[in-house]
Amino acid sequence: MKTRPDHTPAPHQPAARSRPSAVIVTTTFPARPGDGTPEFVLTLARAIPGYEVTVIAPRMPGAAGEAVHDGVRVRRVAYFPRRWEGLATDAIMPTLRAAPWRVVEAPFLVGALLLAAVREVRRRRASVLNAHWIVPGGLIGLVVRALTRVPVVVTVHGADAYTMRGRAGRWLKAQVLRRAAAVLPVSRDIARTLGLGDVPVLRMGVDTAAIRAAVGERAPREGLLVYIGRLADKKGVDVLVDAVARCEGVRLEVLGDGPERAALEERAAAAGVADRVRFLGRVPKSEVLAALARAQVVVIPSRVGADGDMEGTPVVLCEAMAAGVPVIASRVGGLAECIHDGVDGILVEPDDADGLAAAIDKAVSGGIDLDALGRAAAEEARRSLDIGAVGASYARIFDEVGGS
Repeated sequence: MKTRPDHTPAPHQPAARSRPSAVIVTTTFPARPGDGTPEFVLTLARAIPGYEVTVIAPRMPGAAGEAVHDGVRVRRVAYFPRRWEGLATDAIMPTLRAAPWRVVEAPFLVGALLLAAVREVRRRRASVLNAHWIVPGGLIGLVVRALTRVPVVVTVHGADAYTMRGRAGRWLKAQVLRRAAAVLPVSRDIARTLGLGDVPVLRMGVDTAAIRAAVGERAPREGLLVYIGRLADKKGVDVLVDAVARCEGVRLEVLGDGPERAALEERAAAAGVADRVRFLGRVPKSEVLAALARAQVVVIPSRVGADGDMEGTPVVLCEAMAAGVPVIASRVGGLAECIHDGVDGILVEPDDADGLAAAIDKAVSGGIDLDALGRAAAEEARRSLDIGAVGASYARIFDEVGGS
């Protein structure tokens, strides 16, 4: 682990307390648990034992200004006039590509999160600040550290590692990573890309037992493929639509939304499969779990995006494996690290519609023992993707860097 051996506890920390406090800064957080917004940061925050956790996140429509979710304090930050505020209602980089004018919100977002983080670190006498994404979270953490001496742990998810490759972006990321008390990537590929050396790889896991219980006894529908996630370039859903057009008798449900949706619907119509591809939009967590129960196969056709971005370890992979759903995924990033090809999932080359179609045909026609694949996936999820072990690792690292 990358740590600062010369770190001493900040002078404002009390000599003794029942539980140390941790502050998390993130730009992606659900308005309410289960509303369909990615909630991996909330899942992690719930799972860190021994710490009182406060999350600082941007304001979102429908979210309370302050709330407590399963013991996790959440404080929402207003950063722009509500009428125009929108930079952080979805993933920031795709939002900027779709609406470049929203860059005007960026300094206000960073400033608002920074002020709130400093206030909460002092108010809670926090022993550690956990920043998600190098930019803006890690940049905010760097300033908070300078002002409060609280150590900063940076969690790297993917886009922050694979994008911002210009000279200024590389310099900024290097400053953040060099000054962090610990850097925690969610995949080994991210660690290699950033030159982090021998650091812990802690994936954004899931509560595997809870997922399995919520999905219940699966009743797979023959020929039903399910995709869950954003509709963006790096997700490769266009390749999946093309693959479905090459497969007889399969149907696809697409759960999620994003800037590519209209183009994907047009692509399905042009390929003559509009009647076999259903775009269900952004759905609550309950509907995601129901889709996992009925899917014969979950497909994750990710690729390297036009801007160099690619997957870290997508939570949908963890959820599908935990539920015992067979997965066909691209051999990229954290996907290739989590799946043992032919044992607990199937890997195909990215951007290869023919190869993906062949894997789908083999899976749905009985050429693969999907039951065995699903059982092995559930076992691997329990072993390596459970949030309990991830949360315990975060607590140990917080203890080390924070002097608790």
